[in-house]
Amino acid sequence: MSGDLRAIKSAVVKVTDRCNQNCAFCLDKGVTPAMHMSVEEINALLDRLKLDCDQLIFMGGETLIIPDFERVIRHAKEIGYRAVGIATNGTLLSRKGYLDRLLEAGLDYLEFSLIHHDAEKVSKLTGKTFTFARQLEALEQLNARKLADNFFVLFNVVMNALNREDLLSVCRWVNETFPSFPRRFNFKSMVLRGSALKNDWVRTPFSGIRLDVFPYLEGAGIPFWTENMPLCVAPGFEWHSLNATTRVMDRRYKDINLESPQEYYDTGFHDTGKVQPSACEKCTLRAICLGVELGYIQKYGIKEFKASRTDPEDVVRKILDASGGAPEEAATVHDGLLRFFRLPPYEESDRLYLYFRKGSHRRVTLMVAPNGEESRPTLRTGAHQIVFLGDGGPERQPHEDEIELMKLLGRSIGFLDRHHPEEVLQWCRDLKKQFEDGTLFPGNWVLLPESRHMRYY
Repeated sequence: MSGDLRAIKSAVVKVTDRCNQNCAFCLDKGVTPAMHMSVEEINALLDRLKLDCDQLIFMGGETLIIPDFERVIRHAKEIGYRAVGIATNGTLLSRKGYLDRLLEAGLDYLEFSLIHHDAEKVSKLTGKTFTFARQLEALEQLNARKLADNFFVLFNVVMNALNREDLLSVCRWVNETFPSFPRRFNFKSMVLRGSALKNDWVRTPFSGIRLDVFPYLEGAGIPFWTENMPLCVAPGFEWHSLNATTRVMDRRYKDINLESPQEYYDTGFHDTGKVQPSACEKCTLRAICLGVELGYIQKYGIKEFKASRTDPEDVVRKILDASGGAPEEAATVHDGLLRFFRLPPYEESDRLYLYFRKGSHRRVTLMVAPNGEESRPTLRTGAHQIVFLGDGGPERQPHEDEIELMKLLGRSIGFLDRHHPEEVLQWCRDLKKQFEDGTLFPGNWVLLPESRHMRYY
């Protein structure tokens, strides 16, 4: 794969769960373990991990709730990170002199959460009355500064029930009121967990979102992306998908492990929690689309998702052209993704993968395949075997509840496999469709309809 921007790796470092907001759509509230790091602890962590990454983004909670964060920015630049950014709601940037200290330390970009330009709606969404006034002050400061040529602000716009018809007016307001600094927009679909799962009034299906902001931004030449939005719900703008871009450009992410903050784990294409329901089976964009959040399917079902007939190589070509790749390699890149994810014509017709999840992070892959030599833990069911592929590398052995899961599946398959082995794989396919609405599998496992976490084997 050619091009300087191919295979860029990014480290996403969560430094605190504390926040000065109470957002109705927060995906972490009541879900992730409590954690908070000091400047000294963050810098020591960066020194110890020595992450092999080009870019570094610090996230919270609210990142800037940690005092003197410019010391972290300065240290990250000193030890070699090319691009260092902060994700923030912007309210603490209004403090006098703080923005200047961050910029002087070498801050390369901001991810700025902006959900509306109506103060009343912002207050309702964030649970705080001061939010919009302080964000306004921060944006005025940014607009007045002479910034480095490579500096930009990425506005993260979480799409919800209060802004789903106002995305165009929000972006116009930003562009017309604060024209001086480079900006980009990222339109994020809510992850339905935490507060977003509890607050019915804040959620919205994709079908309820007005997307007239997309042609406006394209016409203005302002970069924008969608995140956690299946490609079929934004026809004509598929190449603006951040998720598709990570696949096409082979960009990988490393996350601080929220269950053990002193370590990190490789999240590959940042596709955790996304699945491809049965509607995706005939979609031409299947290799570059990460699918749908499982929580979304559990809430809204799969009826609004339709198989796209868009030329996938055309989408890949546009992504490569926009992201610094080589557009002439579109066919090769797409073919490589089909091979990597074992999609037609490269599917393995004699085996099938079952993807299970328990809780927020536990993921297990079981392979049903004909009997044969296999170094990984197996359970014979007749003419077939269930192979444990795990979720943490080829050497990991199954836990007790994972062994029970294999046995349960083995009992279900056993009789059929002994008498009609040719029907086993179709039975497994039907099983996946039966549980694709997120219904719990025995043992509190969720059987995912389809998932593309293929990096472990």
